[in-house]
Amino acid sequence: MFWALGCYLGTRVFTYVLLDPLLSHWRTSTPGFARDLVVVALYLGTAVFLLHRSVGVDLGTLMSTGAIAAAVLGLSMQETLGNLFAGISMSLAPAFRVDDWVEVTGNLRGGSGQETFIGRVETMTWRTVQIITENGDTTIFPNRILAQAVVTNLYAPSGLHRRTLKLVVAPHEAMAATLAALEQALGGIPHHPDHKPEVRSHSFDVGGVVLELRFWALGWRHGRAANFQAVRLTQTVLTRLEVPLLGPHGATPTRTSPVLLRDGAVEDILEHLGLPRELAPELKAGVFLRRAEPGEGVIREGDPGESLFMVMTGTLQAVKVVERLDPYTGLFWDVVGELGPGDWFGEGSLLTGAPRRATVVAATACELVEVPKAAFERALRGTPHLVEGLVELMESRTARMSEAPRTANRRDLMREEIKRWFRL
Repeated sequence: MFWALGCYLGTRVFTYVLLDPLLSHWRTSTPGFARDLVVVALYLGTAVFLLHRSVGVDLGTLMSTGAIAAAVLGLSMQETLGNLFAGISMSLAPAFRVDDWVEVTGNLRGGSGQETFIGRVETMTWRTVQIITENGDTTIFPNRILAQAVVTNLYAPSGLHRRTLKLVVAPHEAMAATLAALEQALGGIPHHPDHKPEVRSHSFDVGGVVLELRFWALGWRHGRAANFQAVRLTQTVLTRLEVPLLGPHGATPTRTSPVLLRDGAVEDILEHLGLPRELAPELKAGVFLRRAEPGEGVIREGDPGESLFMVMTGTLQAVKVVERLDPYTGLFWDVVGELGPGDWFGEGSLLTGAPRRATVVAATACELVEVPKAAFERALRGTPHLVEGLVELMESRTARMSEAPRTANRRDLMREEIKRWFRL
């Protein structure tokens, strides 16, 4: 009884002091499964030791008899043991974990050809792995099948998953502007600042230019949603720019209605900037009118900018990306501000050319007035004394974001920065 108690306590101490922390460090897919296997092996070893210690059982005879029994058992349970040891291997050195999305390629159904299967890992047991497809169907794979297949983890190592779309558009002179507009619109898809959506001219096909849209999402689940949003935004932007898509049956016709500038919009912008309303006719000639559909990016954090926006209709949100793990891993927009009719954004980039501080995404269908730097340059060159109004605006804007005290030296620096930016 003394030896039995000592073996039991030793196994428990080894389990909780060494085994559990080790499995936690490895982040195994099924820590309970791997732990139970090791614990059972420890108890079997202590049982053999106790038989030899207390009863005097010959270990050599026991080992030889056990080997014969194991050989017979192994021949009759080849498939079960194959699943067991494959499960042990995947548990102790996991290529994927529960809730990961995986792509499995191999001879999955015993036929002659290769198959590809994509789904989310639901559970992992000693015998099988259950994977749920995007349609909600559950497929059960024996562990030995997965051990022999090529498994691509669509979440590991970084969790970022790049999606690619290709489309063919009619050649036109303003191709660079089209690419920039598509990149700006795709900025409404949640993305890391270091992995912004890209649009490139890829090749030529059916008499047109093949555009490749590349954007990132966190994992397969969000990649699908981002794919749908990218298709919708691309169609919207191309229709707005009157750029037809090309296909086997020719060009797709485009129809769009112009955006109308409401009365007093430019005067409101001048009043907001502290400039006289008499500059409205000159400024009105240089503004742009824009539409934005739900989910479309208007400006992106970190991008260079040199324009101011005023909201005529609709609602927009200033957002920053945040990664959440609950209820599942994904990228989401964290709303830091709401913008509605009569609101302005982008003053910092207009006044100094500073990079955009946040991403602005349309929450509903919107109509916007964009006032570029060039329009203000023409107005300020005739009345350079109006720079003081811009200094006041910039100082008030800086004060809202910083607790730094107002000083004459800071005003001088702002004045010089604005004059240098507008080349006054």
